[in-house]
Amino acid sequence: MNGWSTKGFCLFTISLILVTATITPTAFMLVAPASAKPNVPYTLGDWTYVSKPVLPIKINESQIPIGSDWTYVYTLQEGIAYRVYCYGDWIDSSTQTNKTDYDIFVYDPAGNLESYHTEAAGLPEHLGTTVDHPYFIPKQSGDYSFRIINDPRESDGAQAATFMIIEHIETNTWYQRSMQGKIDDQPVEQTSWAYEFNTTSTNIQIKVQVPDTLDMYEARLYIMANPATQTGSILNEVPLAWEQGLYGNTTDIYGGYNLDSEGIRINDAMASCEYPGQDMLINFTAPVEGNLLYHIVVIAENGEGDINFIIKTDYDAPEVTVLNHVDKVNPNNATTILAHVQEQFNLETVTLNYTKDNGATYTAIEMIETTNSTYNATIPGQPAGTAVNYTVLARDISENTAKVQGTYWVKKTANITLDVSSPAVYYGENITITGSTPVGETNVTITYSITNSSTSNVTSLEYETTNNTMLNYTTNNSTITRTVTTDATGTFRDKYALNKTGTWLVWATWNGTETYFDATSDTKNFTIQKINLAISCNITSKSVTIGDNITVIGSVYPTAKNLTVNLTFSSANSTIKQTTQTNMNGTYRVSYKPDTMGLWHVHANITGNASISTTYSSVTTFTVNDTFLNQYMLYIIGGAGGCAGVSVVMFIKKRREYE
Repeated sequence: MNGWSTKGFCLFTISLILVTATITPTAFMLVAPASAKPNVPYTLGDWTYVSKPVLPIKINESQIPIGSDWTYVYTLQEGIAYRVYCYGDWIDSSTQTNKTDYDIFVYDPAGNLESYHTEAAGLPEHLGTTVDHPYFIPKQSGDYSFRIINDPRESDGAQAATFMIIEHIETNTWYQRSMQGKIDDQPVEQTSWAYEFNTTSTNIQIKVQVPDTLDMYEARLYIMANPATQTGSILNEVPLAWEQGLYGNTTDIYGGYNLDSEGIRINDAMASCEYPGQDMLINFTAPVEGNLLYHIVVIAENGEGDINFIIKTDYDAPEVTVLNHVDKVNPNNATTILAHVQEQFNLETVTLNYTKDNGATYTAIEMIETTNSTYNATIPGQPAGTAVNYTVLARDISENTAKVQGTYWVKKTANITLDVSSPAVYYGENITITGSTPVGETNVTITYSITNSSTSNVTSLEYETTNNTMLNYTTNNSTITRTVTTDATGTFRDKYALNKTGTWLVWATWNGTETYFDATSDTKNFTIQKINLAISCNITSKSVTIGDNITVIGSVYPTAKNLTVNLTFSSANSTIKQTTQTNMNGTYRVSYKPDTMGLWHVHANITGNASISTTYSSVTTFTVNDTFLNQYMLYIIGGAGGCAGVSVVMFIKKRREYE
């Protein structure tokens, strides 16, 4: 018989094997002996005392004639949810006559009528605490009487029925049950127990924790109803067990329920103990989907003790979010960690575990819920230099866990000062940065960052600071970082000439120590200004003859070599430009041969760039004259003519005198 067994095996299972065979039902002794009279404050007629609510009660045909009654007494516990139902052959929803109409009256341990249930003939009686509640929950512990009356007014028959009371349990909740093994190889009342539960989950895990004083025989699981396949039925939205399955009958994958140690069990839905204290685990995968009803049976072998068990269908861990990620804490300040924990079912604990010695020891603090699933716990203050590693651990009742880890350092807050020697310096001049840290002989990084600049030159420099820290850097971008070392008192100094004009920002950063946090100073600003030059322009002569050179000399202050000097010569009819370079001492010299006579002007200028401003000299004038002959030719010719005329007159006069 594939999947079904009548002998015990010490194993735990993973999935269900489908079965098609039908097993002959096992007979059960259901009625307690007459000596076991219940403790009730009233006179019983026909009655049956059932010592524990785990097995079905068979009401035979004609057992309760029309107008008669039968009382079933159970010892029930306050606050426990019991499934109470009465169904069987008498349930008939057709329009046929001759229906049986059983009414049920419930009395509490004091004999007071707690409820009554009088559905129409042929309809099952609902025995919940309220009209719409599927379970009966006693208000006190004691003997409860369920009096079944065959209604003399409405009933036309006395058909067979099954009366069942069984404790209903919820999934993903821990339960406890006292168990006792057999005595003289005979079971006692606490040797076995049973429960029902329903779930739509196809993955069911049953964990049973067994004390060392107890050796369990078995834990079993039976599928008792699947309303979707007409196996069993449904009442108040909860499945009712397939009636024949309550008596050990099986069909396909359903039924077989029993509490006999040699009775039917499903090989793939059971677990057993090999020794006292061994826990049991059933991993079961339902072969079909739907809202299935299950019965779970636990049977003890030897010894006694309390077992704890859970029907696990929740495999989703809680969601944990730390709301205040702490990374820096000052010495001796207590630190509160806040966490939001979201759990679908039952959250069991939220714990804050922390270590201050890198895991050598841990301290656990229970986190307390405040509002809206927010939990908090406080870690005591610690000395400077302590690294605190903490874990927020959330655990639900199904033993699913989630954790979020964090770390914070406990250190002193450092203060870094920083000052700039001047709000503005000229290009090429040094800017001096001074400041201090709380610790001496430590490295400080100084960052210079320009906010606006038109300088495009790139200069590679090697610079030695006053504290003998060698720095190599290339100023080919807008940020320069330099490292300096503080002296014994924590003071640092950096003197540096930046090669870009514009507005600069400067700040200092420090990596801290084991007892001080890293820190950054305030940001200061300063300006690197363009150099304002002065240029002179002089001539060696105020006039020159056409065809001769005019010489222009001048100088630049402050002295600068290799500067390009632009010279402009202009007359009434022309403008001539020339360029030259300053020499080592900042002077220049240019010769020019004017091509026209008249008044000339000359001036010099230097075109500005990113480091210097444009500058102009004053204007100097000179005159270009004609040559001497060109200037006095008429006079010379006139003079020569006059001399010749005088000579002729004198000659003629002399000649006449001789004649």
